[in-house]
Amino acid sequence: MSSTFEQHLMEIAKKLMAPSDKSDFAIVRDFIMDIIRDNQVLTSTCRVEMLDFGSRALGIHKNDSDYDVMVVLEFPYFEDILVRPDRHRPGMVHLDFKDLPSNYFTQDTLLDNRWYLKRDELQTWMQCILTNVIGRRVRGARWDYYELRYHRKPTCHTITAESNNRVFSIDFVPAIKIYFDDSDWLAIPKWAPGPKRSNGCTFMVSDIEEEIYWFKQGGTVIQDAVALLKALCEAKDLPKIRNYHLVSTAIRIIKSDDFDGSSLEWTLLGLLYDLIEALEDNDLPYFCYDELNLLSNFKPNQVIKYVNVLNSVYKTLKSYPHQDNLSYERCSWHFLGDDDDDYAD
Repeated sequence: MSSTFEQHLMEIAKKLMAPSDKSDFAIVRDFIMDIIRDNQVLTSTCRVEMLDFGSRALGIHKNDSDYDVMVVLEFPYFEDILVRPDRHRPGMVHLDFKDLPSNYFTQDTLLDNRWYLKRDELQTWMQCILTNVIGRRVRGARWDYYELRYHRKPTCHTITAESNNRVFSIDFVPAIKIYFDDSDWLAIPKWAPGPKRSNGCTFMVSDIEEEIYWFKQGGTVIQDAVALLKALCEAKDLPKIRNYHLVSTAIRIIKSDDFDGSSLEWTLLGLLYDLIEALEDNDLPYFCYDELNLLSNFKPNQVIKYVNVLNSVYKTLKSYPHQDNLSYERCSWHFLGDDDDDYAD
């Protein structure tokens, strides 16, 4: 028989998780991808694929979660792109195209004088293509018409679709298909601090398909535990903890010999313990590329604050499986928050 704490956690997780309605998203996404693929310069330069990722693809989304789509660009002979790890920015790479046959557009616009792919030029190219959606209207599954807006962000391109009854956003992230460390990977244009000479050529290594595969091996208990811990971090005002921190931590648990996926309470506590340990060490490697530390943007004072808050929460939650009379309100306060501080520990 499950504990009172386990039962409360399952009820809270059910409240946190939103039902999945992908129909209108898929219609708008496919409409935008058609616009991308209609660009002749793009299609004569590289092959284009799409890949859904992020919280919705992982099944840990809320009602207001954005949708995320990777626009995968596969250059001819992509396996000959020389992937150079950036020695000044662990986890980042430069993409050297000098051994690739390429067209004039790639040579004149996308590469610098060392044949390195330029991050901002790639993003500007994607922006020029996606601005063609501005003011376009798309009919949804229930005959709602969505008007499309565009906004460029540092790493992604956000398309907002608004009808009379619904508003949602899709973040489109360009990614370069590469062959690195004996596997196919994706390289995402992302800024990282370091020497100016190579600052405009930084890309982050990622493996979205492997991430989704391993995360789903954890089943519902992992999905619920991550959703609960993300809600806890939001309730405790720890905004720098993002889903990707928790997903990488969860995948390491899934791949360990200790994971059996039988209990939500102990999976949550194990996930929280490992997160605290990573913060204390200021080292949370991306699950499939240890060179990339997902905590590299944390400042020392932030690490101290986060460790103190989470340690206090962990000490409290660890006592809950043994409290048969634990109230739902006392438990849910940690995850949902409340104006009443009576349950603060």
